[in-house]
Amino acid sequence: MHLLSTLTDAETGQRGFILTGQPKYLEPYFAARRDLPVRWEHVLSEGKREGVTETKLARIRALITEKLDELASTVRLREDSGFQAALDVINTGQGRIYMTQLRAEIQEIRSERQTALAATIIVGQHRQRILNTTLALGVVGSVVLLFLAYRFSARYEDRRNRLEQEIRQIVRDRTAELEERTRELERRSIDLQRSNADLLQFAYVASHDLQEPLRTIASYVGLLGHRYNGKLDESAEKYIEFAISGADRMQTLIGDLLTYSKAGTQELERRPVSMNAVVNVVLENLAASREQTGAQIAVEALPAIAVDEKQLIQVFQNLIGNAIKFHKPDEAPEICITASKRDSAEWIFAVKDNGIGFDEEYTERIFQMFQRLHGIGKYPGTGIGLAICRRIIEQHGGRLWATSSPGVGSTFFFSLPASEKVT
Repeated sequence: MHLLSTLTDAETGQRGFILTGQPKYLEPYFAARRDLPVRWEHVLSEGKREGVTETKLARIRALITEKLDELASTVRLREDSGFQAALDVINTGQGRIYMTQLRAEIQEIRSERQTALAATIIVGQHRQRILNTTLALGVVGSVVLLFLAYRFSARYEDRRNRLEQEIRQIVRDRTAELEERTRELERRSIDLQRSNADLLQFAYVASHDLQEPLRTIASYVGLLGHRYNGKLDESAEKYIEFAISGADRMQTLIGDLLTYSKAGTQELERRPVSMNAVVNVVLENLAASREQTGAQIAVEALPAIAVDEKQLIQVFQNLIGNAIKFHKPDEAPEICITASKRDSAEWIFAVKDNGIGFDEEYTERIFQMFQRLHGIGKYPGTGIGLAICRRIIEQHGGRLWATSSPGVGSTFFFSLPASEKVT
């Protein structure tokens, strides 16, 4: 993060110099060229200690060098050719691309560090269980030895005393070792929780930081297409359309990623809610797609449960929206929403459709982030909706699963604890 902030300060100084032509604005830029080599040596040392591959470190170093070169070239261009020439280079967006790639590389390294830490915790827990078992067996053995020593105390008094002291020392040593291992495990657990919180915060901030350059790219490419409309050949106009479409898709992916990072981590705002009222809100939200496809939706009587209303609206809107989206081309969607109680323990909700369906060998895949069974562009969406739904339902203490048959339709089920029912 120090590298990123230093480069950002240097870029801000470059912008100030290009706009005003005053050398004082270049102080952050010169400071960055002076400080970055020292900071890089620290990052390099820490990265090697953490097991970061030399290839990744080399990519980050190359991106930093390219960014500094880009800043230097625009400064020289401003000095030699003036404001407009430097601004034209900046408007190409290459500098933003370097920063975006650099953030992505750093995020990948942080994710790998988090995975390694989690693996270390798991190994530590396994070793702790083995140690606990060993200590328990040691204590039992110690008790047996104490019993035998006391039984033959009259004949072997001195020997009994020695054995008793040795056994007590063993118990003390093992108890101290167990307490130390327990404290170490607690410390690692706290570190893991803190690291998870930091990663969530980093994903949220990084995603927000990525939104602005994407909006800038889409805006400038759109202006370019508008300004030169009809003046470019057909291939150039298609390239502009592809660029705008790609930027829009990336903004959608980032927005979905933010939604996923929030789902299942924020505290639930439970209150008594009629699930029929929740579905009615969803049907109003989907009025346009229902009318466009001629969808017929039947809703049976649903229970009232204490849930987070906004999150359950999101779940139903995703499930019903998918049932409408993945309908057969020559047949209007028919959707049925039901609820049933199982063993007085939970409510099972079902959203059934007559759509295109899918092979059940892909059932788990559709609940993973950015996993799609169809090519990009065939159906709208980013492939993260069902992953968000599963996270929301699991936070409510339930489960989400599906059954399907290609060409026949699908049924998505989710459960909620019956104890949450409002009577």
